[in-house]
Amino acid sequence: IPLIVGLIHLTFGNNQYFTFIKVFGGIILTLFFSSTWINLFNYNIFKIFTWYCKASWLLVLIAYIQILSFLLGFKAGYDFSWFLNKWGFVEGGIIGFRVNSLLSEPTYLATSLAPAIYLSCKSLLSKKKIIFNKIQSTLIIIVGILTTSTVGYLGILISVLLCTDTIKLRYIILGLIITTFSFYLLYNNVNDFKIRTDAAKGLWFEKDFRIQNTNNSSFVLYNNLHIAKESLLKNPIFGTGLGSHETAFKKFTLTKSLIQYDFEFNVKDGNSLFIRLCTETGLLGLSFVILIIIRGFIYKVDEQNDVLLKRKIVSQSIFVLLILVLIRQGNYMLNGLPLLFLLYYYNGVQYKNELSNLNTDD
Repeated sequence: IPLIVGLIHLTFGNNQYFTFIKVFGGIILTLFFSSTWINLFNYNIFKIFTWYCKASWLLVLIAYIQILSFLLGFKAGYDFSWFLNKWGFVEGGIIGFRVNSLLSEPTYLATSLAPAIYLSCKSLLSKKKIIFNKIQSTLIIIVGILTTSTVGYLGILISVLLCTDTIKLRYIILGLIITTFSFYLLYNNVNDFKIRTDAAKGLWFEKDFRIQNTNNSSFVLYNNLHIAKESLLKNPIFGTGLGSHETAFKKFTLTKSLIQYDFEFNVKDGNSLFIRLCTETGLLGLSFVILIIIRGFIYKVDEQNDVLLKRKIVSQSIFVLLILVLIRQGNYMLNGLPLLFLLYYYNGVQYKNELSNLNTDD
C-alpha cells in the first residue's frame, strides 16, 4: 500500500522522486536488516533487548564522561562536534548544558534511554535486579533528568505509573504531586526550561506569534501539526506517500503565510512520528501503527513466572519509547526504531502463544 500510494502521489506532484525512493527504500532495508538480526538470534527477543539495554548503558557512561569533562573544562570531552556530524552542544539545563552523550539532541538521548529508564524505575521499585542493578538504575535516571527534556520527563512519569502495576487513584494523585513539584523546581531554577514553557504557553494558549514564542521547538511542533492537519483534510485515508512531509511543509508552513521568516525549521521529519504518519500515511497508516502498539502492550502478568515477566518488561519498556517517539521524533529509522517495533511486535506474539500454552496445560 505505501508503495502504490507513493507512486500515485509522485504523479500528482505531492512528493519528490528522490525523497520517496530514499525513505521507502530505507525503511525496507532497515526492516530487512532488523528481521535478519532477529532471525539470527532465533527470535530470542529478550536477548536482543538485553543488548539494546547494554548499548543504552554505554551511552550513559559516555554521558558521565561528558558531564565530568564539562565540569573540568575539557572541551573535547564534552563537545563531540569535532568527530560527530549533526551533533550539537546545547547550553542551559541543570548543570550548564543539556546532556546528550553521542546523540545529536538531548531529546533523542532521553527517548532512546526510555526503555532503560523504565527498567531502572522497575529495579528501584522492586527487590529484583532487572538487567540493571540499583546503582546503574540510579545513574541512568539521573542522566535522563539531566537531558532537561520535557518528553524525557514524561517518559519517567509513564515508567513510574507502569511500574506500580496499577492505575489506582492514590498513584495518580501521587504522580500529579511529584509532577507539579518537579515542574515548579524546573521552572524556577532552570532558565532554559522556563523560556520553553513560557513560549509554549504564549503560542498554544494565547496565539502569540512573537519571535520569542516561535523561535523554538514549541513552534516547530505547532507548525508541523498545522501542516499535518491541512494535508489530512485533502488526503485523509492514505496520506500523500512516504517522504512527502517535506513537500507538504513547503505548501502549508506558517513560516510563509502567518509568519514571514527567512529561515526554515524542521522540514523533513515533522518533529513527531504521529504528525508524519498523518501526513504521509493518512488515517490508515496511523491506525495500523496504533493497532500494533495496542496489541503488543502487556499490562499485568504473574510475576512469579519469569518468562511472562520478561515479556511484560520488554513490552512496557518499548511501549514507553514508542509513545515518546509518536510525540517528538519523526524519523522512521533513527536510533534503531524499526528493530524496536519488530521486537515489540514479536514479543507480543510470543507472549500470546505462551499464555495460550499455559491455559492449555491447565
